[in-house]
Amino acid sequence: MKRLAALLCVLLLTGSVLAQKAPDEDERDPFRDPGRSLPYLAYTLGELHYLAYACDGNTAQQWRTRMIELLELEAPVSNNRRERLIRSFNDGYQMQQDNRLRCGAEVEAARRQLSVRGQQLSDALLASVLE
Repeated sequence: MKRLAALLCVLLLTGSVLAQKAPDEDERDPFRDPGRSLPYLAYTLGELHYLAYACDGNTAQQWRTRMIELLELEAPVSNNRRERLIRSFNDGYQMQQDNRLRCGAEVEAARRQLSVRGQQLSDALLASVLE
């Protein structure tokens, strides 16, 4: 239960961008598949980390910190799951780095959209636990 509460705290603080494709995305809905929700969340955290880092500077580490917390909760030992989450985080970071050249209104809109995705992922993960 402590693990679930901590995970939900991470998820609720996350946020997200709806229209962007996550890693390994196919016709399955990551919001309905708990096995895909965590990598998708890690991807979202990577996106948010890049946007914060690029626009707010080196001290903007809150999303990286959230990713570390997620890893500690969901994949505390080195295994395929942990590597997949790290790869997803890095892919999200790289995608934003490749596509966002300047900070401004567009980035702020992306951050708001990422917040919505994070909330949706949180709700989906909670629903899968409660079922």
